[in-house]
Amino acid sequence: MTGLERALAAAAVVLLLAAGPTSAQNAGRVEIDVMISHISNRPGDIDPAGRKLDRELRDQFRYESLRVLESRRLSLRLDEVGSVDLPNGKPLRVRPLQVGERGVLVAVAIEGTLQTDLRIRNGHLVVIGAEPYEDGRLVISLEPHF
Repeated sequence: MTGLERALAAAAVVLLLAAGPTSAQNAGRVEIDVMISHISNRPGDIDPAGRKLDRELRDQFRYESLRVLESRRLSLRLDEVGSVDLPNGKPLRVRPLQVGERGVLVAVAIEGTLQTDLRIRNGHLVVIGAEPYEDGRLVISLEPHF
């Protein structure tokens, strides 16, 4: 192997490593960013981590402050259930059912409150609940990546 061939081979390896996991490694998996936030009429700030959520919520809810309580990325296979415990003690369950051109079909349940299926486009933020909590509401948002 010539010096040029070795350099090209080394460059190809570096590019493959930099590219991260291949689509074959991620086949059948859906990454779902789950964010649990608290909105309140109590004066306060908008948490910088919740700015995207704030842009989505402003037309739907009236509030003075928004605080992100938890952010988590779930990496789930189709039909695998991911769970996040909400601050009010209820579990949030998320299960990707199907991935297609129109998005991912996700089953979402909050014990005793919500049970629904949603089709969410790749990278699109959707708010699925606003449960009473302390002096305001818990807001749960999902953003899938596939």
